[in-house]
Amino acid sequence: MSKINRRDFLKAGAVATTAAAVPSVGSAMELKLGGADFHQIRTFHERKKTPYLCTMCPYFDGGFCYEEAGEIVKVEGNPDHIASRGKFCTKGLASFFGASDPDRIIAPMKRSGPRGSGQWTEISWDDAIAEVSAKVKAAVDANPNSVHLNEGAFKDGGTTRFMDTLGSSSVIRSRVPSISSVAKQAVLKKTFGVDSTLPDFENTKYVLNFGANIIETALPLAQRLTDGIVNNRLKLVTFDVRMSHTAGRSDEWIPVFPGSDGIIALAMANVIMENNLANVDFINSWTNTTADELAQQLKAYTPAKAQKASGVSAKDIKRLAIEFAKNKPATVVSQNGLSFHQGGVDAEAAAQLLAIITGNIDIEGGNCLPRQFDIASLQPAPFPSGSDSRQLNHTFPFEVKGGKRKVQVLFNHMSNPAYSSPASSVWREVLKDESLIPYLVDFSPFMSETAELADIILPDVVAIERNDVGSSPTTLHPWATMTIPGVKSRGKAKDVRETLKKIIETIDADGSRGMKEYWSFKNAKDWVKKEITGTAGLEKAYKKLKKGVFPAYGKIDPNTRRIVKKGEPIPVEYKTYESAGFATPSGKVEISAPTWKENSRLSDIKSNEFVLTTFKVSYQSLSRTSNLKLLSELWHANPLWINKEIALKLGIGDGELVRVKSEVGYLVTKAWLTQGIHPQVIGFSTSVGRSAYGRVAQADPTAKTPLVDDSQADEDILHNLWWRDGGINPNDIIPLAIDPISGAQAWNDTVVTISPAESGDKYGDIKVDNAKHEAIYKRQMG
Repeated sequence: MSKINRRDFLKAGAVATTAAAVPSVGSAMELKLGGADFHQIRTFHERKKTPYLCTMCPYFDGGFCYEEAGEIVKVEGNPDHIASRGKFCTKGLASFFGASDPDRIIAPMKRSGPRGSGQWTEISWDDAIAEVSAKVKAAVDANPNSVHLNEGAFKDGGTTRFMDTLGSSSVIRSRVPSISSVAKQAVLKKTFGVDSTLPDFENTKYVLNFGANIIETALPLAQRLTDGIVNNRLKLVTFDVRMSHTAGRSDEWIPVFPGSDGIIALAMANVIMENNLANVDFINSWTNTTADELAQQLKAYTPAKAQKASGVSAKDIKRLAIEFAKNKPATVVSQNGLSFHQGGVDAEAAAQLLAIITGNIDIEGGNCLPRQFDIASLQPAPFPSGSDSRQLNHTFPFEVKGGKRKVQVLFNHMSNPAYSSPASSVWREVLKDESLIPYLVDFSPFMSETAELADIILPDVVAIERNDVGSSPTTLHPWATMTIPGVKSRGKAKDVRETLKKIIETIDADGSRGMKEYWSFKNAKDWVKKEITGTAGLEKAYKKLKKGVFPAYGKIDPNTRRIVKKGEPIPVEYKTYESAGFATPSGKVEISAPTWKENSRLSDIKSNEFVLTTFKVSYQSLSRTSNLKLLSELWHANPLWINKEIALKLGIGDGELVRVKSEVGYLVTKAWLTQGIHPQVIGFSTSVGRSAYGRVAQADPTAKTPLVDDSQADEDILHNLWWRDGGINPNDIIPLAIDPISGAQAWNDTVVTISPAESGDKYGDIKVDNAKHEAIYKRQMG
């Protein structure tokens, strides 16, 4: 036996003690891929984990919530989720803070002063349900369609079912549930029989991007686009009026004149046909036309004609068309930059045509048909008198003011039109007028610009408190994720489905109206269980969904960050149309005759006029996130993007005040000079410029709201809200511009002038004439 002396013994003991006290660096939680979380100090104390469906956007990423001592303290992506692969965007990561927001509404509130005065009284749920039920019952007995719903959720649920139960068709929407814009949905439904397609970024070689800011606004797609860039060395070409994050990471950014994308796409299609680069077999076999007919229809759209409309050289248009056609597989992606114009439907059709004529449809690396579970409605279900409505809400206040719509009760759900709609000043005028809107019910958990004009607020729960299930076509494998609340809802907040169930049971107490049978679920948890068990492919998945996602396709590979099974990628089925055809009447791709109509207002723009474009950023989600401090600290102001050379010619310096004037009014803001925007375009981000919603949203820690007084001072807000610039909301000066085909607002067609601020102008000034808004509405409606 070898000998050991006392000194060596003590040294060995010290090393052993240190090794036992300090965990291996390789096992540190921060280096793991996720799926577990622990107390920050007591690292042996594991936090309770529950599945979470993030509904901050229609991509519905799947993840987990972590609870400790009755509070959700963290959310993260599910590392084994086929779509999210362990990642959440900034909005998703911060979403749980809404539950503990000190400005949140957590009990029913009834207006106790003039509408919009900010005077409120807390009432019981029994009193709230009784009052609302009486108003609805009286309205339904007189005319069911006098009960209106303004719906803004990313997926349908209890509110639209409620309207169907009442027999009311008066449903208007601030958005139509889908990952596609309204114009794009219209094109895809007619062309392929679906409302979305999925670009297979991971496996493609070439991407043509028309106005989609994928990297900032579509995380599941951004992940796959990044994989394609890094692993596949794809080429990304972006047409956009502004250098978005996606444009900035492109191989080529083409700053196009607003609204000209469509003719560029048609000219590229013409080049492809003329140079015999089209997939003639696919066109002749799987579309409703022939290659010869299509080539003839495209002849009018020459690169020279596209150059005149867009400012993009004919040489570049031809070069990019040939590159796209020769580099297979290739894919086309488009979104708001393309469709938020008059003629957006035709422009979207032109972009889709490029993928069709090259045969890049549902192939590896091409534009693929959607894969998702269609979550079922609870049965029995009422006749879809209102839920089938796809009517957007842009014209609603004008229709009410003009007598076209007769409203007795208006429900507002997950929408804030007094802030986020075009001509939002008209919304506020109409909502404040009790002769036009006699009774307004809002379900908002926060005092939004619309909620503060309500008669009664029935506060909904927030996402992490809501039993939920969803599926979105964000991968080439269908998936479903559910939320199991890890905590109780705060205060007296109640899930809107349970609130509406109570209203229906009060109206139809004895069952004689035939309404109660459609609301036989016990609670929100039971609602979700019935949805899951009634959905094709999920009938037996309820217990498995509690683990986070169904199906469990595999595990994440720590090296590639892709989901694998036994070390191999999950196989994908392509060309799914070959077995059953496309979901169109003909079973084929149905192509309309290519067309592009010039927008005369934009084409006739004067040298001192500019096109105003609005855009989203990665840190905010429309009007829902601006009171989340960690997000608003990152993005709380929205200076006006102006081309640097143009600004200097106009005598406007960086950071200086500038007046932006449209046909209906003006606002005063600060200039941000950049080379990253088309010379005849100016840009405003959305989601800031709040007059309500909370102290963080308003960038004012001392703001007095109906729910906050001196006794409710929040130390973090009071001492750490260091910014006072809350941005500016441009929607008051954006008039209606309704695309006649899709019914969508042409957000990016507003023509303005810009000039240095005038004497007396102050930052944040907004002056608007609602009579001019109304005149524009009447002119558009004929």
